[in-house]
Amino acid sequence: MIGRLDLYLARSVLGSYGAGLLFMVILFTLVNLLIDLSGFLEAAEARGASIGELTFDMAVYYTLSLPLVFVMVGPFVSVIAGMFAVARHMAANEIVPMVFTGRSMSRVLAPVLALGLLSALAMAGAWEYVIPKIAEPLDAARQALEGDESSSELSGLVVKLREGVDQTLFVERYRHDAQRMEGVSVVEREVGGLESSLLTAEAAVWDAERADWVLTGGERRTETRSLAQELLGLTGVEPDLLWRLGKEGRETVQLSYSELLDLQNLRPGRRDLVLAFHSHMTFPLANLILLLLALPFAVYFERGNRIERVVFAVLLCAAYVVADLTCQNLGKSLLHPILAAWLPTIVFGSFGVVFFSSVRT
Repeated sequence: MIGRLDLYLARSVLGSYGAGLLFMVILFTLVNLLIDLSGFLEAAEARGASIGELTFDMAVYYTLSLPLVFVMVGPFVSVIAGMFAVARHMAANEIVPMVFTGRSMSRVLAPVLALGLLSALAMAGAWEYVIPKIAEPLDAARQALEGDESSSELSGLVVKLREGVDQTLFVERYRHDAQRMEGVSVVEREVGGLESSLLTAEAAVWDAERADWVLTGGERRTETRSLAQELLGLTGVEPDLLWRLGKEGRETVQLSYSELLDLQNLRPGRRDLVLAFHSHMTFPLANLILLLLALPFAVYFERGNRIERVVFAVLLCAAYVVADLTCQNLGKSLLHPILAAWLPTIVFGSFGVVFFSSVRT
């Protein structure tokens, strides 16, 4: 049962987590602001925006980016909050009486681990439900700050279809608000045959009544003849499909679990999409892994070794981050993407369980 002492420890850890999260958010915002400020000022001057308008636009942009900051710093906030909360209770000589009264060290540290679990669940929920909803407004806010009005324009789309013939659609530009493609070309080749054709068009506009794209300057050429063509005639190529494909141009941190699965079905050979999907599961688990690695070093009963233990815990967490980044890079070329995503979690998670089970009482 949850007792008064558990609630006391939980409030302490929650306060440390809130302070750490606020610090990390402010730090990330200030760093990004220093990087982007010169470009924002130049764009504001070019479009004649006042300082007040620029400040408001930046406030909107950085407010919308808060969920992205959270999923990037969540595990580090958890470990910092846990280390500080336990160290504070150790310095106040509150842990020793708890142990003397029969409370196990695992029970003492349970609120810290519970907070790490809640942080992991919050990260997963933000990735699936919050970030997809703010992705488009966030892109629009940044493009407004940069003076780019083509918020719904996609470029360089490629769609492969195989239904009796091998068909590949190339689109130079696509505007989703107008449902209009520009620079359209389709290469078709019969499966098992040698005959091929090329369809080109200056533009294509979606016709909802015909459920097809009406071509402007459409022409189909084969080796023997050339014919005008009015409709695109590709089954399944609808505006929604093109917009979904356009999401693969975003950074994977802005994609939800369902969006990554959808893109994997559309792009079966994309290793980075597989890697990103599994990383979306392993990175929230880093909340618990880093705590399992660091908390044993926060529990100390000797004098004079506090700084050394904290430094060693920080080095272990840094080793996890380096290993994770290394496997992420290797997963795009050498390692299988699933193995690359889960290997640091398995290895450091095993070490974390061993360290935590050997914590002194």
